[in-house]
Amino acid sequence: MKSFYNFPPKMLIVIFVFIFSQVTDAGTRYRDIVFPSAVSTKNIFFGSSMNIDGTNDSLFLDFYEPANDTLQLRPLVVCIHGGSLVVGNRIEMSSFCADFAERGYVAATIDYRLGIESPKGVTTILEALLRGVQDAKAAVRFFRSKAAEYGIDTSQIYLEGSSAGSMVAVHYAYWNEDEIPADVNQTKWGNIEGTSGNPGYSTAIKGIINYCGGIVNSAWINAGEVPVASIDGLLDTVIPPDSGVSSDFGIELFGGIAISRIATRLGIYNQEAFFPDQGHGGGVDNLPAFSSNFLYSLMVLSSTPQQDFTSMELSTKSLTIFRYDNYTFETTALDTSGNKIILPSSWVQYSCDSRIGTIQPWGVFTPGDHPDSGYVYAKFNNTTDSCFVKTYGIQYIRMTPKFTVADTLRTLQLSVETYDADSVQHNLPITMFTLTSTNPSVGTIDSNGVFTGKMNGTTTIIATLNNYSDTSVIRVESASGIISFDPLESLSGWTFTYDNLDSLSVSLVTNQKSQGNASFKIDYKLTYDQLKSSYYYIYLNKDLLVYGIPDSIYLDVKSDGRNHKLYYRYSDANSEFFRGFGKKYLNDSVTFDMVNSPMTGLSPLTGASGLTYPLTLKRIEIQIAPDKVQGQVTSGTLYLDNLRLKYPGNTTEVEKTPLSPALFSLEQNYPNPFNPSTVINFNLTKKEKVSLAVYDIVGREVATLIDKDFTAGFHSVRFNASNLSSGIYFYRLQTEEHSVVKKMVLLK
Repeated sequence: MKSFYNFPPKMLIVIFVFIFSQVTDAGTRYRDIVFPSAVSTKNIFFGSSMNIDGTNDSLFLDFYEPANDTLQLRPLVVCIHGGSLVVGNRIEMSSFCADFAERGYVAATIDYRLGIESPKGVTTILEALLRGVQDAKAAVRFFRSKAAEYGIDTSQIYLEGSSAGSMVAVHYAYWNEDEIPADVNQTKWGNIEGTSGNPGYSTAIKGIINYCGGIVNSAWINAGEVPVASIDGLLDTVIPPDSGVSSDFGIELFGGIAISRIATRLGIYNQEAFFPDQGHGGGVDNLPAFSSNFLYSLMVLSSTPQQDFTSMELSTKSLTIFRYDNYTFETTALDTSGNKIILPSSWVQYSCDSRIGTIQPWGVFTPGDHPDSGYVYAKFNNTTDSCFVKTYGIQYIRMTPKFTVADTLRTLQLSVETYDADSVQHNLPITMFTLTSTNPSVGTIDSNGVFTGKMNGTTTIIATLNNYSDTSVIRVESASGIISFDPLESLSGWTFTYDNLDSLSVSLVTNQKSQGNASFKIDYKLTYDQLKSSYYYIYLNKDLLVYGIPDSIYLDVKSDGRNHKLYYRYSDANSEFFRGFGKKYLNDSVTFDMVNSPMTGLSPLTGASGLTYPLTLKRIEIQIAPDKVQGQVTSGTLYLDNLRLKYPGNTTEVEKTPLSPALFSLEQNYPNPFNPSTVINFNLTKKEKVSLAVYDIVGREVATLIDKDFTAGFHSVRFNASNLSSGIYFYRLQTEEHSVVKKMVLLK
């Protein structure tokens, strides 16, 4: 909608504290409360139209005016209530209307058709907004047709909305007929003017006040459209103050911050007040004064010659600003009544010292490439004011995570943190950085920091901004189906501890097994003490590096029939701890039962802030179910076998049977370079004898890591080089059919 005039933008400040200085002692009409009370006329019929149920809906309004007012023509504020477009009523805005009337305006709170048709989505919400806009336009037409009767200055008509009512007001101001999407059913609902009553009168307005509202498409705001004032709580999720998906409507909306930013860029006069610690409905106590100050400013600026404003000043006298931020200056001056008014930027000439940056004609200052200091100047009515500006830059950047594991099925989001000389973090969008992958055949990175794995291997992601850079190492480890993790056919490397048991014995037996040659036999004994409740645990401890990103871990368990529980404890790449759990009790005493434990959605333990792969299995935890009789002795035996990992992908065999990898492979050790230990992974397609040895640069064998038979599947070996000196080494995996050599670097 085009305005009667066009003011260029004022400054956009994330948190704007609005202050109007009053030099005169007497109150100023339209800005201050100057009438002791308001008079209302209720239930005035102004139009009707079809509702979503096909019935005809009559629309009413309540009208408020100053008591004993002698002025013949007054500005009108039409107020639109909230309620998610489906509930609410006009009474909700009565106190705001009374406040406007006590300041010298006339005001009306109006009905509009409510309801969102099913299914709820962008199209049906837009149709609900279209009905609201049509009804608000009917109210404006009504007042223009009755201007003399109600004492209305038809050149000064404004809208104020609350929440969903603000959405109606914002779309009234910025949504034009040619911008209505084709899937909005205008055959049913009509054009944007509607047919709710009083055809032939103009629906033009002078400005809007947006309280916790938003717009569906920010591109609908165009240069030359009406001024806007926005007030929001920055914690609002119902209608996000900048942009985001509404928790109420379920669609993306652009709130007050986005609207003000776009208005500033397009030269639309705007003011805003944003409250950092408040959510939806925040700042309501400030709304009456904020609204009247905004409307007073519009009326003064449109009626007072530029030369009549005096005592100009910039919004701040000193400014310290980060290199990649910007700041929009505003200039204020006193009107003829001594009130401080934010000036349209077209009335002000802005300039700055070239060494510190640049400033746009509408007051947006952008720092230069290098830290420096100097002045910004504002000239108005042959008077100049200045602000001392100091700019500062980046000290370092940090890419996170520093190291992680990805696969070829899921994308991975990276982030870049920016810090200044005081180690204060600045949230620069990742799109500002140049992101590259050193090995794009392994994985690629897009401009939004999303990494996509292509094949197994390692790549380094480099983030660069000017002369600053940092890296993240990503290892792509992809597998499918089920592969062996630890066959549990050797006690080597395992330790066994417990809580609140009398005794624990773990041995390797060959007469009970689900697969392979042996299993773990666990014999336990405890005396029940009700003070210890259910805290009877067996811990099987061993660090096992988890390959890639499996979705489950499987363990075969034969029990003594009690309802024992199974847990796993993991650490991630940041040494934070997480816990997984078995999806069934360990109570099958007849056969080995496969117990599935999901590895997605692991529960963080104390201190864990987020999971970063790779994972290391730290221990298997079994919570023993005792006979709950005080002093009763409980003893039993468990058998564990065939620990394995399941990866995304189809499996055609019974999941108790491990699947062999499709290809024989020897992976690059991780980490590399390393100090003093590293992990070597390899895949076997069948059971065979394996030799794995380490050699120095002249070919001398310095360590034998493996020399025995291994089953088909995935295997991990940890190599500790604490007795070796720094340098280049080679490791060779040899079977009957294969011999593969890879290089690794030890850095101490």
